[in-house]
Amino acid sequence: LRQYSSISRQKLHCRKLGWSVIMAGLGRNCIFCARKSLLLHRTVLCLPKVQPHLASKVPVTQVRGTKHWVRPYLQTLLNRIKREEDLLGPLPPQPRSAKINWNYDSELYAFGPRLGEKLNLDTLRAAFTDRSYIEQEEERRHELGLPQEDVKLDMQDNSHLAGLGWEITTNYIHSFLKAEFPLLPDVGVRAIHDYLTQENMLVWIARHVGVKDLIRCATFPVPPPVTKQVFLAVIGAVKNDQGTQQAETFVHDFIVAQLIGKDINAMWDVPNPMGMLAEILLKEGRGEPEPRIINQSGANTVTPVFCVGVYSDKELLGEASGDTLPLAVEEAARVALANMFKTHEGRKPLALDPRVKTTVELTGKETDYLQNKS
Repeated sequence: LRQYSSISRQKLHCRKLGWSVIMAGLGRNCIFCARKSLLLHRTVLCLPKVQPHLASKVPVTQVRGTKHWVRPYLQTLLNRIKREEDLLGPLPPQPRSAKINWNYDSELYAFGPRLGEKLNLDTLRAAFTDRSYIEQEEERRHELGLPQEDVKLDMQDNSHLAGLGWEITTNYIHSFLKAEFPLLPDVGVRAIHDYLTQENMLVWIARHVGVKDLIRCATFPVPPPVTKQVFLAVIGAVKNDQGTQQAETFVHDFIVAQLIGKDINAMWDVPNPMGMLAEILLKEGRGEPEPRIINQSGANTVTPVFCVGVYSDKELLGEASGDTLPLAVEEAARVALANMFKTHEGRKPLALDPRVKTTVELTGKETDYLQNKS
């Protein structure tokens, strides 16, 4: 009787949760009461069926291959690595060649087809070899006590190929800018050329092309001047193996294409725009530039706005706004220069199609400003 009353109390407690389930058997636990049940005899109790509408609401997710020890093990390793870094400092950077799955010849062979160029492996190997690497290898051989004839390495560095690449790059960029902006003076063309050939730009292009892991240099990480020289050597290798026209196409696709979405006028900082505008108008036989206030707002407030237009012979050359009157006059002169040089935002897009023009075709256009006013 005492055993039966215990069974009734447990069954009533389970029914309060919406279930009519009683766990039976020796050592079984009630999963809803969260405590051990009484030791019951198998012949006394039966296991009713779970209600179907409740069972359908229980989400069931099947997971395979998940081990419970993996996450604590990885967390322990991570904590140990952090403690070692706090005590000994971070590990020094290592090159990609330090790993066991590195094959330099295979990576060198895949570099050319990845860029769509058919290059000789010996030429590529010379393009990626810096002079410091050869000197380091010769010094290491000398320290090992090798004979003098074995110390000298029969390797070629990339100095000659880098010279060829720089010549191709600077000549093609000058010719392209002269053809695209015939009204732009030489000072502006030189400023855009310096923007495209600056060290940060060439290093950024070289790293995205994938030359970082292939450079053979004495120091690691590779210094930016070495990366720039290697990229120019790759251009020289293209000229050496495939000719000048293919090298110009390479420069067109990777370097000149960086002008897309850029403001040409921001690359050229004119120190005295009003003076340059007056000089150009004088050469054309036109009147001097006259800045006039077109509109203004809040002149006596903290944030005034002045809209100034530059006129010549009653013709509006350009207009701009500024917080102060001298700043507005200077910006209006810059806008007038951009309109005269055809470098404004409404100009036609650059000729960056796959059918690139060679240097001979580009230099055939006239580049004098006074002869190309139209």
